[in-house]
Amino acid sequence: MSRRKGELGTFELLARLPHQIITLAKIEFENAKREVVSKAKQAGIGLGAIVVALFFLFFMLQALLIAAVAALALVWPWWLAALTVAGAFLLLAAAAILGGVWLIKRGNPMPAETLGRLEGDAAVLAEVRINSDADTAKSREGMPQVNEEGNWR
Repeated sequence: MSRRKGELGTFELLARLPHQIITLAKIEFENAKREVVSKAKQAGIGLGAIVVALFFLFFMLQALLIAAVAALALVWPWWLAALTVAGAFLLLAAAAILGGVWLIKRGNPMPAETLGRLEGDAAVLAEVRINSDADTAKSREGMPQVNEEGNWR
């Protein structure tokens, strides 16, 4: 078989292969970096939108508190209405705090499953070491030791 003029042979193509693989890896790395930066920008814009929404939500809750006090002020004196609404929110805050403390106490940060697996691994390694010490002692019985005469080949 003969090559046409201008075509490269197998060995010449194989010689170019490492350079082409490295170039391809660099291009793919740049593409991945560009994609990550683009997605991070989108996530940052989304996070900013959430912060703005929380800002408006905070002021909306204040308006609702004022409305609740005003509604109760139609029946009771305004100071009693304000104290009632404040007391209700104090009870809600206390319930949230107690629930949070309960969840924190309940959620033990120790990785129990991982520790159990590690204990099992340690037991297996200890068993392997004990068995290897016994096997080593048996195999050394017929072997000459250091500073001992023997048939060394």
